[in-house]
Amino acid sequence: MARGPRKLRIRFGVTSLTHYGGVYLIHRFLTKIGFKHAIARQIRVRQRNHRYRIGEMLLAVLYPMILGLERIETAQLLRQNGAFQHLTGLRAYPDATTFRRFLLRIAPLALRQLRKLHDGLLQDMVGRPQAPARLIFDLDSTVLVVYGKQQQAKIGYNPLKRGRASYHPLLCFEGQTQDFWHGELRPGDVHTGRGAVELLQAVFQKIPPGIRTVIVRADKGFYDHSLIEWLEDHRAGYVLVAKLTTPIKRKLPHLRYRRFRWGAETSLLFLKSVYTSGPCGQSS
Repeated sequence: MARGPRKLRIRFGVTSLTHYGGVYLIHRFLTKIGFKHAIARQIRVRQRNHRYRIGEMLLAVLYPMILGLERIETAQLLRQNGAFQHLTGLRAYPDATTFRRFLLRIAPLALRQLRKLHDGLLQDMVGRPQAPARLIFDLDSTVLVVYGKQQQAKIGYNPLKRGRASYHPLLCFEGQTQDFWHGELRPGDVHTGRGAVELLQAVFQKIPPGIRTVIVRADKGFYDHSLIEWLEDHRAGYVLVAKLTTPIKRKLPHLRYRRFRWGAETSLLFLKSVYTSGPCGQSS
């Protein structure tokens, strides 16, 4: 039997320790791309409380999300964390009341400005370290549970809290870099694929010159004739999980399958060449 101290106490007496030291790398990255300066140039909102600048308030909202502190009350842990404030360059951390007033005031005024700022930073990052020749867009949706009477929150499909009102945002990420490309906030009672075509219209408008191939991937919640038709009209490649409708079920038993790895086989139901050029003005 291993011997050692039976009663061991570990005590930290240094005040300059923090669980969130890794946020310094995020701070360095935001500084490198000039995030605060871009906010100062592009976000114009009148401030009643001049203790915090717009850039400082937005960073104070952004950091808890990155750290996994999803609620304002939980984020208040950072108010007593001087090491975190030092690493991120924040003079102080706002209290919950200041947060709520800021978010209520800025939401209807600065949403378009924030989207424009995001799109500008996205265009700068797409070409680094070199411009890609292909973009892969992943469509997805998620459920955000809310507590209270938030505007446009509805009761719908909610596997986390059944019967609880929620939002059902629609999201699009670039599959290779995982960069967020576009999104729309929706009530919780809408179908997964609702608004997918409109979202892709906004996504395709942001495609920079020089992209030769565009591929869209999505699960069966987005399987819809209008979406497939739109993708083919815009000459985009796509990978969609099809719903097992009766006509497809009839064909499955008669297909010839080929194993490409252990436990998985594939079969070609139909072959259709996709000429990927539409949204980019170039052909492959």
